[in-house]
Amino acid sequence: MGKKGEAKKEVSTKVPSKASPSRRFALCIPSSIISASNAKNLEQITYVAYQVAKAATIYNVVEVVILDIPSPEEQERLEEREATKVVSSSSDKGGKKIKFNLNDKEAIEPPREKDSQADDYTSRSSQHVADPNNGLLFATLLQFFMTPPYLVKAVFGSSEFLSKLKYARKLPKISTLPFMGNNNVFSDFKEGLTVPKKALKIKKKNKKPVSRKFNSTKYVNIGSDAPLVLSSEVPVNVRVTVDIKNKKVVSPAQAYGVVGAHSAFGYHVRLCKKFSAVFTECSIPAGYTQSIYVRSDDYFSSSATAASKLPAVSASSMPAEGTILLVVGNIKDLDYSFALDKQSFPSLESSVSFFDGQLPVPDSTRIEDAALIALSKLSD
Repeated sequence: MGKKGEAKKEVSTKVPSKASPSRRFALCIPSSIISASNAKNLEQITYVAYQVAKAATIYNVVEVVILDIPSPEEQERLEEREATKVVSSSSDKGGKKIKFNLNDKEAIEPPREKDSQADDYTSRSSQHVADPNNGLLFATLLQFFMTPPYLVKAVFGSSEFLSKLKYARKLPKISTLPFMGNNNVFSDFKEGLTVPKKALKIKKKNKKPVSRKFNSTKYVNIGSDAPLVLSSEVPVNVRVTVDIKNKKVVSPAQAYGVVGAHSAFGYHVRLCKKFSAVFTECSIPAGYTQSIYVRSDDYFSSSATAASKLPAVSASSMPAEGTILLVVGNIKDLDYSFALDKQSFPSLESSVSFFDGQLPVPDSTRIEDAALIALSKLSD
């Protein structure tokens, strides 16, 4: 037996066969990827997210950024609000509002009665598009595909989107997750969620017992009948990678050889409400080495005139090291997001100014397909 206080000898664990490449990629995807023109219902939305998740795990993408793009309905409302001038003239009976800037069609044609049946159909078909949480739904689905089944309830149990994961639960597990095909490291390492100790009830004289909650714990939910007990305490309600043989928290890089931004298991998901946040809130400590535009979701070539002037890039022309941001989407959506955030870039004219080049992909390619094509071309 060892002496009291002597450090316990660690048990050897499997060494991952995967390793992070010198040149890594981040994806920026607009939330319009699940607009009504691309996905008609929740099942289709889920499958689109599934395709992006598979592409990201195949090529070890470190970060997926979701740029929130207002739906066509919301864009129309914003444009009408900007174009409408409201003048209030005071009187004894209150203000009078006058609307200016009616278009010719509105001025000539009298208002028509709405077709309730048609409106009901439009409402049902575009309900998810008008939802201001469109980007959040897509980000949630991407995060779901990186979550072990035994942690789904713990991670998403209080989420408003839990009911919208019903189709995601039925899809096959992604076969390129960090622990898959990686020297069987799953036998030594597991993903877990730290859970609190049972609260102690402290009874004070002449007072009711008060529950004392703990901010740290040794217990981790790893999908077993009982929580794993760690050798030391860690913060509560934190997603961790654990060495189940030595009962300690380790980095995903040590366990799997590959790691996402913020030391995430797989890719890190980030949701941006503003165009500027894509770059100013980058989760890569050293920032992006380059920003490359990948044209997609664009079925009319005239809309890509400005972006078409960007120099074409290829795998051989890219830096050998660093993190390359691939912005995949329709330039109209990117320019619209840029315009809403124009005050952050007073000296720039459009979103094209942020790109170092463009990666050619076949015309009329959907966003999820373009992401996979771009990653495959640059990973050669």
